Formats: sequence, structure tokens, C-alpha cells
Amino acid sequence: MNSDTVINRDWWDEVTPVHEASAFYDVAGFLDGRNTLGTVERQAVGDVAGRKLLHLQCHFGLDTLSWARLGADVVGIDFSPAALATAQRLTTQCSLESRARFIEADVTTAGRLAGAPFDIVFTSLGVLVWISDLDGWAATIDANLADDGFFYILESHPLSMVFDESSPVPVVRYDYFQGTVPIQEPAGSPDYADPTYLIRSQARSFTWSLSDIFAALESRGLRVHEVREYPFGAWPQFPDMKEGEDGYWHRSADVPPLPLLLGFKARRQRSAGAG
Repeated sequence: MNSDTVINRDWWDEVTPVHEASAFYDVAGFLDGRNTLGTVERQAVGDVAGRKLLHLQCHFGLDTLSWARLGADVVGIDFSPAALATAQRLTTQCSLESRARFIEADVTTAGRLAGAPFDIVFTSLGVLVWISDLDGWAATIDANLADDGFFYILESHPLSMVFDESSPVPVVRYDYFQGTVPIQEPAGSPDYADPTYLIRSQARSFTWSLSDIFAALESRGLRVHEVREYPFGAWPQFPDMKEGEDGYWHRSADVPPLPLLLGFKARRQRSAGAG
């Protein structure tokens, strides 16, 4: 585990109890039956009943367990011991031990996991900024994906990540082609789930372009397809955004729309002559 990953693991270990207690994650609502998956990812992935699903960067497991409630046999992986301990406890509380399990692993070095191959490899929302090695990330997807399965990601659109989050008018703040050079996130920043909590840990984040992401997957023989862009987000990324009845966050109607979410699938390239 490289130094940036160790720093980020400490960050996630610290914020996990804050997240569990936050209104943002609404654990009480989840325990009462709320499914945390949005309509976009549920429709894109489709029926998961009886299918094997690997959830990368699962945090403390709410989405993982939501897939299990929909009938999938799920494995969630994350590098935070604190998050996984919470996920295991919630699994027991929800009586989902037969459908969900968790593995502590760095997604860039995990390799082939017990239970592979999986019909679906899934990841979503706020994951790529924590990846220091896209090639390692793609290698883990490749190692665990069944030949006839697919990978699906729903994530903040890379273009939206270049803008200053504090400005309702788009102002470029970050380098779209930042790549492997980490952005230094200082200690004392407010937590996204509970802004009243100032995080003691530092963090390292990364900005990846569309070509970076697609190329990493294509280098493993995975063909990117069903690319979709959405003019709404999964959280209030900019100050003018308001939550809609669909559960997503929308910018004001009087401003030009921006691509805020990106979703796509990837499958193995079929060899020439395959039927």
C-alpha cells in the first residue's frame, strides 16, 4: 500500500463513525428498509436476483447491502478496517449474512478475490478521486469479472470535477489532466456528510480524465459502452443545487446544464469470429 493510500485509509477510518451517525447516510432509514441505490444505477445494472456482484470501494456497506436486498450475492471490498467493521455489524442487523460478505483490500492491488468470477463488478459515486493507480484498479476489475459479465460505474463526471465547488458560476479550479499528481487535502477540512465535523486527517485526491479512465479499462481488453451523461448529481456539488423528487440534485433552471454524472459499462472484447 503506497503512502497516499495509507493517508487516505486513515482519513476514511476517522470519518466512518461520523458518516454512520449522519443524516446524509440515514442509517436508521436504511435499517427500516430504505434502499440506498438510485434509479440510475438500478436501471443500468438491471435485475440482480441470483447474480454474483462485486462492489468496489463499498465504504460501510449500505449500497452493498441494498444490492443484497435486491437478491444479489454480494462481496464488498474496501481498504478501511473501521468501515468494514461497521458493514459487518449492519449485515448482522439486517440478517443478510447469507447474501453479503466483506473483504479488506486495496482496490488497486486486490487481485483475484475469493468468489471470483463475478457476473457484475460495480462501483459508484465519489470513488475515482481516491484512486492513485488506475491501471491497478482496472487490473482488479479484469481479474474478477466473468467472461460474460459486465463492469458498471456511476461517478461524478470528470469535467464537473475541475470547477470550484464553492461557486454557483463555473470557475475552473482544478487541472483536468492532473493524473497521477495528487491534490493535497489539508487537515481541518469539513466532512462532506457532516460539515460541522472538521477532519483531523489529511487526504490525497486525484483528478482523472475520461481518456485516462477509458484507456485503463481498454488496456485490459475491456470495451467501454453504454456511456451516459446526466445533468444532475448525487449530492449538492455546487451551492445552487437543490434536491429533486427523483432523489438527485439539480442546478438552477436558469443556468446552462453541466454534465454532473457519468455512467458506463465495460465488457470483455469478443474475439474476431465469435458468434
